[in-house]
Amino acid sequence: MKTLERLAKNDPRWSLDEFVEVVNQLLPQFLPFQKSHTRVREEITPRLVRHYTTQGMLDEPLKEGRYATYIYRHLLQMLVVRRLLAEGYGASAINDLAISKSNAELESLLQGGIQLTITTANPALDFLQQIQERSSVPKPPLSAPSPSPVAKSQVKSSNWTRIEIIPGLEIHLREDFVYPKTPQEQKNLIQSITQKLKGKNKK
Repeated sequence: MKTLERLAKNDPRWSLDEFVEVVNQLLPQFLPFQKSHTRVREEITPRLVRHYTTQGMLDEPLKEGRYATYIYRHLLQMLVVRRLLAEGYGASAINDLAISKSNAELESLLQGGIQLTITTANPALDFLQQIQERSSVPKPPLSAPSPSPVAKSQVKSSNWTRIEIIPGLEIHLREDFVYPKTPQEQKNLIQSITQKLKGKNKK
């Protein structure tokens, strides 16, 4: 999230056209690798920004004279809305979620630091969401070795899969592990693993 962190420190103010340009530059980092909703275009337009604002999915822009100004918070909201739409959530399910969350929560959501549960008033949408969640639980690879006896004895209520990366390095995956959905989440995971390995080498 270095780019977002830099933007947050600069306290940017954009015109609508500038805002659209910045969003379109950052958007590919935060969209899932496999989009559930193929009709959601990656690129946004000024008209789309106005539409989301009218629908209550984005905060109203700031007014400076006759001009609308967009800030860092609008950027976070737009990235979250577009990500959720690409993952297959409908606009009615997203509703005012992006405007009800703090900047820190929106950042964490984009980094994969928190998992989002969206509840809807529509029972049919709830049912479809449950199906989506069940189908998104990762299945262990067919060729993966069985969980080690140590893992089973330590955590009796969970299933673990052991995968050797290279000789001397293996990882253990619990059944509820959520794979990175976006390039940014993948980058964060790799950085986290690298930091843990460096810390281990220093001991």
